[in-house]
Amino acid sequence: MLKTERLRIRRFHESDLEDFELLIRDKMSSKYAPYDIPWPVDNFGDILVCLINDDAWHAVELIEKSKVIGFVVASRTEDETIRDLGFTIHSAYQNKGYAYEASCAFMDYFIKECGIKKFTSGTADCNKPSVALLNKLGFTKVQSLETSFANDSQGNPITFLASIYERCLLYTSPS
Repeated sequence: MLKTERLRIRRFHESDLEDFELLIRDKMSSKYAPYDIPWPVDNFGDILVCLINDDAWHAVELIEKSKVIGFVVASRTEDETIRDLGFTIHSAYQNKGYAYEASCAFMDYFIKECGIKKFTSGTADCNKPSVALLNKLGFTKVQSLETSFANDSQGNPITFLASIYERCLLYTSPS
């Protein structure tokens, strides 16, 4: 478990089910949902069990409320020194610096404890909050592409411009 002034970053627990369901329903109702890999909005218990059993996924818990308000993930890649960073904070808790705080602590842990040398991440170009966060975390845009993760109501792909970002860590951590 990692702890910051306001947050606990920890593995998910079965007792997180209610908060997790609220988080994913909120994420999938966001205006940015069509630009992300869709999450199923049923079988939350099964999904949560998968996350509990995957050490890349961590809950972001607001200490003062003992409530899960988001997640951070450092997905494995083919290279064991590279992780792919992802993050989500419930919309009711956005614009308070929680994503930055959690991501810094999480990345710092993976740098110091796991020998990670590079993080990658991707986001839709129109997702200005995520782009701004990646820039603040020290990521650099390395590739632009057109992609699609979802279809519209007629079954046509929703295509959009996205970018891949990297943060190489030669001698410093994000904090």
